[in-house]
Amino acid sequence: MPIKLYAIAYISTATERLSTPEAIDALLVDARAFNRKNDVTGVLLHNDGSFFQYLEGSKDAVDLVYERIRRSSSHRNICELVNEPILLRHFSSWSMGFAESTASELQAIAHAHWNHERRNLQGASHVSPGLKLLLLFWQNSKRCVA
Repeated sequence: MPIKLYAIAYISTATERLSTPEAIDALLVDARAFNRKNDVTGVLLHNDGSFFQYLEGSKDAVDLVYERIRRSSSHRNICELVNEPILLRHFSSWSMGFAESTASELQAIAHAHWNHERRNLQGASHVSPGLKLLLLFWQNSKRCVA
């Protein structure tokens, strides 16, 4: 029986603890190790103290990672955009991909409509406008770091 997959996407604002590139690098090293250990994949976008993150994996693993994020003092104003089942992983190669985005890119992704994937009558997968924007950004971004 295949593992049911879930995704959570949220936006947040960094606290002073994440005000330098070195602090963000330390966060990424720690988060990537934790995500790998729990088989969670996804991406983190950053612009001038604002974050967008998309996580995917088993429900228990995603919930564990998200609860750790919510307890962190590194950011505040967490606003959940989606927390629902998904059909497949979109970032399976990334324990936590990272990219600096422009303010308008981050805002467009964060303010797009986020909802769970559906299958249409022909069986092709349909993804939300928010996920489409994120995938397009990721595909076209030369700023991605493994």
